[in-house]
Amino acid sequence: MKKMLALCKIADPDARARIARCYELEEREGVTEPELLTLIPGYEALMVPFTSQILVSERVVDAASKLELIASTYGGTRQNIADVYAIGKGITVIHTGASRERPMAEYTLGLVLSSLLKIASYNHDMRGSEPWPRFKYPRTRILSGRSVAIVGYGRIGRAIAKLFSAFTDQIAAVSKHLTPEAAAKDGVAIVSKEEAFAKSDIIILAGGNTQETRHLVGAREFSLMRDGSLFVNIARGAMVDEKAMAEAAKDGRIQLALDVFETEPLPDDSPLRKLDNAVLTPHRANNSLEFEERWQCLAADIELLAQGKIPDSALTVERARVMSES
Repeated sequence: MKKMLALCKIADPDARARIARCYELEEREGVTEPELLTLIPGYEALMVPFTSQILVSERVVDAASKLELIASTYGGTRQNIADVYAIGKGITVIHTGASRERPMAEYTLGLVLSSLLKIASYNHDMRGSEPWPRFKYPRTRILSGRSVAIVGYGRIGRAIAKLFSAFTDQIAAVSKHLTPEAAAKDGVAIVSKEEAFAKSDIIILAGGNTQETRHLVGAREFSLMRDGSLFVNIARGAMVDEKAMAEAAKDGRIQLALDVFETEPLPDDSPLRKLDNAVLTPHRANNSLEFEERWQCLAADIELLAQGKIPDSALTVERARVMSES
């Protein structure tokens, strides 16, 4: 039987059993890149948890003479795996992005509803100095029938569109990869970034953080937004010019709902903390219990590979390059 090295404990016993039927499984925690260099030649498959530094480097890939599969337990691969290099060497690279779709979409919905209906503001005030702020804010707006643009249309962007379609049929997407046929099937319109910011009530950033998308959203995009419109970021903070965003929102003309920031943790003196028109959460959109279905996602994909089939999560070079780098 072929062997898999898991650089973590597989938390789901059923998923572990399913994987163990495909590979002789060994679990080791805390393995460093130099240690992995010496271990990897003995394995056909490798399971990699999230780490903040490169673990599966090009050196490791070159040393992995038998390696056929790299399975990331996280939604991405670019953070700690030389994924493009591995794919170029004929190694299959899979991830657990499917387990993130619904949790991320529902969190996004929560941010939007909380912002539009001032739920977070009322809660904050009633726990602070204003015990009954019933008339503090002007009339709020509901989501139904509002125009929504999703910037970045991968797995999560598509899941957001599907969920939001229960509230509105005015959904657009900004994407270099979405075809007209796929857009029509999903019921979304393809628009430019400029159109998205100028014509939408709600703009949701959901794309991948790469060198090309750093500060994808800045002063120009915020200047195009309608009065009272809402900008939501559940992607990565580095994709937004945070200084320009704070400046654009300081007069209350637009609303913000942010789960990610350029610097994390968000500095105590960040001007965003002082904005009544901003809902802020500490990078927790992937915190739901359902996110742990990632183990079952991995097990299902590994079983497909064992049957000679290619799972949907298997990356191509093109797909890998547009995934977040951090």
